Amino acid sequence: MAGIFISYRRDDSQGFAGRLADDLTDVLGSELVFRDVEIPVGHDYTDVLHRAVAICDVLIVVIGRNWQAVSNQGSKSRLFDPTDWVRIEIEAAFEQGKKVIPVLVGGTNMCHANELPQSIEQLSKIQAFVMSDRRWDEDILELVTLLRKEVPSLKTKSSRKHQKPTESPAEVLRELGERVLDEVIKPRRRARRYEIEDHYLRPGFVRKILKFVQNTMTTILILVLIYFSIRLFGDAEMLRTLDKFESRLQIGWDRLLTYLKNQS
Repeated sequence: MAGIFISYRRDDSQGFAGRLADDLTDVLGSELVFRDVEIPVGHDYTDVLHRAVAICDVLIVVIGRNWQAVSNQGSKSRLFDPTDWVRIEIEAAFEQGKKVIPVLVGGTNMCHANELPQSIEQLSKIQAFVMSDRRWDEDILELVTLLRKEVPSLKTKSSRKHQKPTESPAEVLRELGERVLDEVIKPRRRARRYEIEDHYLRPGFVRKILKFVQNTMTTILILVLIYFSIRLFGDAEMLRTLDKFESRLQIGWDRLLTYLKNQS
């Protein structure tokens, strides 16, 4: 089975790698995207990594600004440490003839051959794929196209194809804002149509309603900005927490709609 192995450093590009893995999983399916190899206790990690790379056809090397950071043992990059996991993954891919694609994130530049150990200096000669926050969705589509071109056997299915689409917090908040506006407008329409009690027309009432709407919309805008900030810049743990929050919010939203429907 064709597969994609995502290689990255936790202290360099964990957030980018997690986001990349999630988006590729949406398009290609969870069974085709691999990352975070767990080394069982008592096993040779070199052997485990070689076998993990062996079941894949493509190794994506996610490279951020700290990918070549200096090791604790000396002044050279930790890539020169023979036991460095990232180095072992790349070495295994080259040894097994796998397709290797460097992916640059966070505005970093591709490394030079003299900055890499001889066993993986070939990496510097490969045309890198650049991904940016501003064009992330477009970049994902281009990367998927490239992967399918390099590995035609990659399946073109989505893991969410048969799932009921869920609304994001931004969509929920927008709909909630529209409902709030609708509920504010309805009494005013009824007032004009049925000429309800004069207390709805007391001085300052309209101003209070407008102030309420303004505060509500401001709160919604702030929440939307926070949401997209976390999606763009949050690490893997924050993204997992946000996914759980979305699920709970979706359940609450469905219950709210059911309640409003029963009251109408």
